[in-house]
Amino acid sequence: MTGPQVSVILPCYEGERWLRRAIESVTVQRGVSWELVIVDDGSSVSPEGIVRSIQDERIRFFRIDHTGKGIALNRGAAESRAGLLCFLDQDDIMLPGRLCFQAAVFNAEPATEAVYSDYERVTDSGEWLGRFTSRQAEGEECLRQMARGLALVSMQTLMLRKDVYEKIGGFSEDPDLTGVDDAEFFTRLFVSRVKLRYEPGLVQQWVRHERNYSAGASFQEARLAFLRHLAAMAEEMPELKGVLPLFRHNTYYMRGLYYLENAMPDKACPELIRAIRCSPANWNAYYLLIKAWLKADSVKESTG
Repeated sequence: MTGPQVSVILPCYEGERWLRRAIESVTVQRGVSWELVIVDDGSSVSPEGIVRSIQDERIRFFRIDHTGKGIALNRGAAESRAGLLCFLDQDDIMLPGRLCFQAAVFNAEPATEAVYSDYERVTDSGEWLGRFTSRQAEGEECLRQMARGLALVSMQTLMLRKDVYEKIGGFSEDPDLTGVDDAEFFTRLFVSRVKLRYEPGLVQQWVRHERNYSAGASFQEARLAFLRHLAAMAEEMPELKGVLPLFRHNTYYMRGLYYLENAMPDKACPELIRAIRCSPANWNAYYLLIKAWLKADSVKESTG
C-alpha cells in the first residue's frame, strides 16, 4: 500500500473548542494522499473523543505529557509517514485544495525544498479581517524581513520536505519559546539556504479570538527567550550577527507596544528606550515612547 504524500501535523492543547473545525478542514482535502497526525500536549481533558468521532483512518492521534508545543510538533513529525510536512494550529482552518495546490509544486520542481503561499485573517465567527500576500524571496531576505517584523513565510502556509525538517533539527523543545517556536525554526531554516518557492494563492485562515496566545503576557516573555536563543545561535551562525540588532529592536518595540496598549505605560517606557538604542533612526519608537511618557505622567497625576 502506498503511503501518504503529505503529513499534516496538528499539535493541540486545551483546544476542544476549535479542534473539530480544524480536523474537518483537512478531511475535505482532495487530489493528494494525506494523513493527519494529531498530538495532544497533555490537555486537562483529552480530545481523543473528538478525534475518534471523526471516523477517518487517515487520522492518527497521540497524547503526551504537557511539555510544550515544540515537543508536540517534533513528536508529530517523528510519527509522520510522508515525504512532505505541513502544520496546522488547533484554532486555524486549512482552505480547500491547499494540500494538492502546494504538493503539485514539489512534483513539478523536484529541486524545491519548501513552499509558502498566502493566508487570510478572520474572526472566530468567520468575519474577514484581511489578507497577507507574500512574494518570492531567498532565505537571506526572508531572515532580514522576519527580523524587522515583516515575515514573508508563515507556519500557516509552509509545506516542506521532511528531510529538510530533519536536517535542521526540527523545532526547539525549549518550553520558554512557546508562541515563537516558529520564529526560531524559521531562523535555522533560512540560514540553511533552503530552496524556497512562493506559490501565490490563499491556503489557510488564521483565526483571531480572545484566547490567541500571541495576545497574552506569556508571549512577551517568549520574545525575550527567542532573543537569548538568537544570541547563542549567532556564535555558530555568523549570518545572524548582522540581523541581531533588527531582531532586538523589533522585540523591544513590540513589547513596548504591548504594554502601552494594555495600560502599562511604566513598563512600556524602558522597552521602547531599548528599542531606540538598538535602532536610533526608527522614529515610530520615539513616537510611542512620548505617548507612553505622557500616559505614565497622567497616571501619576491621577493617583498622586
